[in-house]
Amino acid sequence: MELVPPSHAFFPSFVRALDEWGDAHQDGAGVRDAAALRDPEGFGRWVDQLLAEETTAAVELGHVTCTYRWVVEGDEYLGSIALRHELNDWLREYGGHVGYGIRPSARGRGLASAALAATLDTAAERGMPEVLLTCDATNPASRRVIERNGGRYERSVVTPDGQTLLRFWIRTGAHRAPDVDTTEIVGGPEALTVGLHEHDPAWAERFATHRDRITTALAGQHVAVEHIGSTAVPGLAAKPIVDVAVAVPDVTDEAAYLEPLLAAGYELRVREPGHRLVRTPERDAHVHVYEHGAPALDAYLLLRDHLRRDAADRQRYEDVKRALMIRSWDDMNAYADAKTEVIEAIKDRARRAAD
Repeated sequence: MELVPPSHAFFPSFVRALDEWGDAHQDGAGVRDAAALRDPEGFGRWVDQLLAEETTAAVELGHVTCTYRWVVEGDEYLGSIALRHELNDWLREYGGHVGYGIRPSARGRGLASAALAATLDTAAERGMPEVLLTCDATNPASRRVIERNGGRYERSVVTPDGQTLLRFWIRTGAHRAPDVDTTEIVGGPEALTVGLHEHDPAWAERFATHRDRITTALAGQHVAVEHIGSTAVPGLAAKPIVDVAVAVPDVTDEAAYLEPLLAAGYELRVREPGHRLVRTPERDAHVHVYEHGAPALDAYLLLRDHLRRDAADRQRYEDVKRALMIRSWDDMNAYADAKTEVIEAIKDRARRAAD
């Protein structure tokens, strides 16, 4: 199997594939008028249009620029895959960056998985840090193809015509720039000057305010905003500092997220590999920025969700925090490090409970 650009040479095989597809829609092929493709001249014009759309969008059709590649063996056309270079409103919600289809007689051979893997490499070469894919909720085979290639389920959506789609994101490994390899703490170490407070429902409201502020600042980007840390756990005493986690496509692309956050009133505190921290001037909210799928972000959510469910571990964690707060801490980071042992033990129990 290989991926090749669309070519006039595949006309006979493509017509045979059309016979197999019948009236079914062929995802990722860019077919507009199937009947016209049974004529050599119509097929040729269509192939030329597909090739042109790699650099020039067919705006009259509502299309974006797109790389089409055909799945072939020798002179036999087996399917198609499309990589859309950007997303319009419809693609952002329903269509995604990638569409693919394998003709019925060629299915079950792993062709779709192989084609998607190669297309992810192409996306990385284009500097796309992640791609969105969708599949019909009733198509488990397509879901397996996406998940085998690293797809992380986000949510389901229902199209205007009632079709339920599952949305997945796949990271390609591309970054706009090399990440930093050292830790920069702006302003240096700071003493811990605030104590534990009993849980305050107002913390959730404060998080909601920051979530709205952040999503407004990063409008149009694929971001996720979560309330993490002890203030996110009802019933758990905490320092009155709301921790917010923000997942972005590329942590090295600071122009895309850091500059807007600074313009929204946050201040940079930490820059380190895979992580940026900004906070309010009042220091009552910390915003942690990671890439989608970062293990550290998953760990934060694992701990939060477990503590929300498990009263015993919630009390253990609070007891350790209260014991530590008896001491004087010249560096807030040292206090955080002192909690590592109990946090890791709780996360281990959370993972076992989830298995």
